[in-house]
Amino acid sequence: MIRLRKLFWLLCILTHGVGYAQITSRSLQYQDGNVKFEWDMQKDLAKVLSLPAQTTIWSGSLLPSFWIKANNKKQFIKVTVTGIVKTGNDETALQFRLELYGKGKLMIESGEHGILFRELQIEWTSRAPAIISMYFGASVPDPEKNSVWPSWDKPFMPDWQAAGFCVPGAKEGPAQSYFRNWDFGQANIALGSFGPSSGSPYGAAFPRPLLYAGMGNDNGFIALGAGSIPDGAMSLRVQSARGCIEYEYDEDIWGASQTKKRTWKDPLRLAIGENAWEAFQKYYNSFPVKPGISGSASNASWNTWGMWKEQQYVIEPVTNLAKVTDASLLVLDGSWEASMGSGEPNRKRFPHFTEDIAYVRNKGLIIGAWQSVGWLADPFAHGLTTKDLIVNRYGKPCKANWNFDPWSESYYCLDPSSENARQFIRKRTIQIMKILKPKLLKLDFGYGLPAPFMGVPRDSKFRGEKYAYELVNLIAQAAKSIDPDVAIMYYGISPLWTPLEDLVSLDDQGDLWYDIGDGHASWSIWASLLANTNTAISGSSGYDWDKDDETILNTCILGIPGAVLPVLGNDGKPASGKYINRRVAINKWFRKTTNWEPLWLNSHTGNFTGPPHLNCWGRLEKKESSTILTALVLRTKEKGITDERVGKIKWSGRWALIAQDNSDIFSSHKLALIPFDSGYISIPLAQKPGRIYQVDKDGSDDFKNWEWEQGVLTIRITSDMLENTAGFLLE
Repeated sequence: MIRLRKLFWLLCILTHGVGYAQITSRSLQYQDGNVKFEWDMQKDLAKVLSLPAQTTIWSGSLLPSFWIKANNKKQFIKVTVTGIVKTGNDETALQFRLELYGKGKLMIESGEHGILFRELQIEWTSRAPAIISMYFGASVPDPEKNSVWPSWDKPFMPDWQAAGFCVPGAKEGPAQSYFRNWDFGQANIALGSFGPSSGSPYGAAFPRPLLYAGMGNDNGFIALGAGSIPDGAMSLRVQSARGCIEYEYDEDIWGASQTKKRTWKDPLRLAIGENAWEAFQKYYNSFPVKPGISGSASNASWNTWGMWKEQQYVIEPVTNLAKVTDASLLVLDGSWEASMGSGEPNRKRFPHFTEDIAYVRNKGLIIGAWQSVGWLADPFAHGLTTKDLIVNRYGKPCKANWNFDPWSESYYCLDPSSENARQFIRKRTIQIMKILKPKLLKLDFGYGLPAPFMGVPRDSKFRGEKYAYELVNLIAQAAKSIDPDVAIMYYGISPLWTPLEDLVSLDDQGDLWYDIGDGHASWSIWASLLANTNTAISGSSGYDWDKDDETILNTCILGIPGAVLPVLGNDGKPASGKYINRRVAINKWFRKTTNWEPLWLNSHTGNFTGPPHLNCWGRLEKKESSTILTALVLRTKEKGITDERVGKIKWSGRWALIAQDNSDIFSSHKLALIPFDSGYISIPLAQKPGRIYQVDKDGSDDFKNWEWEQGVLTIRITSDMLENTAGFLLE
């Protein structure tokens, strides 16, 4: 039996991507590939090791701890294990006490993709204390060894240690996701919806909420994230180059729970991998995939914000541009409402709003509409009162804006605890659905809500990260009650948010500032974590036509095209024909499937030697029992392409290849080739094309100047041709 168990473990290790755990009377071990997790549960000492050298990647404690207020005194208490009971082959119950305050149980499960803290139960000895924050990875330093103390006003510290951190999109403009352990300083990095309000480095929409973070080095990583939507504000707390996960409650302000028992469902999940992206993917794979999404999520869209942000409030010219580029959906972005959150058209700004909407539809486009998640400019005009709003500790309504600047225009925040507020959200959404009949709702500013120390929903079940989630859920349910096929678009890439999201957008690259190329590549790498979650991904665009090519190249792999580009270029003239044609190409030929995985080729997902970088990469999709390459982006052919068939392609310039059927690009009966520069491509194909079309914004013609020799197709394109060519379609 022992030999069989060892053989099974060895097979699991050799089968990369499938982890295997061993649980003993006091320890838990989990191995995935060349990375191993060990945890002495009795002593609360955990490590992640790189094999076979057994070098430490990450270390720290994992048992929960609390910063509480009891008897008018703030103090730190941490779980102490009193018993370990193995309840199944993959399940363990840790029995514990919380000093004099209570006792409880932590249910731990080892799964194929990592370690799951399934349930944390506490039974307080007497009256429940006010929980200010709950922590995973915090402890009191040894007073004998402690000789320094940072600017931190609490008697405990984070204790997770590694070479550095990875938080996708933690900093933008330029984009940065990898940080050495000293780069953050003394920092609170919001992982959910409370970035600007909690003083985190500003991050608007994409990719938050994340609800996870990573730590490790160039040999491996551990992903640490929530297993359910937290009822506290979630952040990575960093002090003195060490980190921990914090769930903030601030019950010393809002009152402690009145019950003696408290339960947290799925408060933490751990996954390991040989790099950060792989560890995050294992964390994603620990969640079930939703059964399907709205068909409306797979529409090439054009957004009015590229014009409206400059106070050019026009609809007809944007509609014409969308039509020329073969987009199928026009999104009316922020500013279409009479006031923030009203759900009513601004007829002063758009005096011909009804006619404009009719014009959009007459052009054959469908409508999308922007909607604020929780803000409302004038709740009292809609029959709401202070009881329906988030209030501060003094009972006065909180107000919010995108960066929490007290000198800027701000808005009231709806409290989902109030039935009146819930009814208002439902009625407003239904009104929008009936007036505009949108096929997409672009929901925004879930990140622009008050942090718990400012104000919280009155009902504790809607607090923390559940606050924004519940608001989006209310809107989604109301919208789909009118049109089940309407697509809900949001920004967060957390696997916990995908049940509400049909479409995740990379947003308008405004936050990437001058770093559009590398920044969008980084965002695309993190967005691809959603590839096998049955969620559509929109590549979006920036505001500058001259920088649009790289965004389109990435969208060829991600899937759904989106644009916020203005009608005119920076020189005040219509955009160059080659830029228009690139948008025509992606809008005609993008992949509409929503379950795939990336093929990195000579791209890499980043580490502490360099940031995420996209060069050549592809899109793999399942077909029956095999995996096929349905889209491919070619930039510079450097070392690192080990894929045999891709390695046989020869080219100059940048190209995208997208299959238009359910075959791979080498045997497709309908293959699109999109050039982004003058140059050539030679690709081996299963059969000689019967016909090749040269396609542009005005239509298509037979293309005769192609070469076929020994099973290889060659197409050449000059700079003059590029101006008037969207691409080539092989049949």
